[in-house]
Amino acid sequence: MKGSFSGLINKIEGLNRFIYIISSLAILLSAFVLTYEVIMRYVLRTPTIWEIEASVYLTIMATFLAAAYGLKDGAHINIDLVTRLLPPRFNARLSSVTSLLSLIFCILIAWKGWEMWWEAFSKGWRSETVWGFPLAIPYFFLPLGMTLLCLQYMIQLAGIKEVEARKEH
Repeated sequence: MKGSFSGLINKIEGLNRFIYIISSLAILLSAFVLTYEVIMRYVLRTPTIWEIEASVYLTIMATFLAAAYGLKDGAHINIDLVTRLLPPRFNARLSSVTSLLSLIFCILIAWKGWEMWWEAFSKGWRSETVWGFPLAIPYFFLPLGMTLLCLQYMIQLAGIKEVEARKEH
């Protein structure tokens, strides 16, 4: 059982690493799109209608999809001024509680996000710009990212419990 759980964790973390690379490329593409628009608008005097919206969607994609990898890597904002002063055992329990609360929050956001995505997909929602981009695509990034973040929180909680169990024996 423990080996299959470890294999599942490796697959989830591998997926998060792959998505992190895709997110990094999305940020680069967003920068390229904005640069392209500046050249088109101010140098060639022919502005485009899609670049700002595309850049925003790419940035949203990168933000939500890379969140799970950021959690795994410890890259999320962390205010540890007080927690550094606490005993390690209390700190570990506090980390468990905050991870559990964060997991519950992410589950709720993922749930509502999947509902919102389905509504946009099933009703064919489009942005109200001239471009009229299908909103189901950018709406997909929130619930997917939150679902991956939930999985990473579960891995983190399992790891915290495993460390606590080792300390007690």
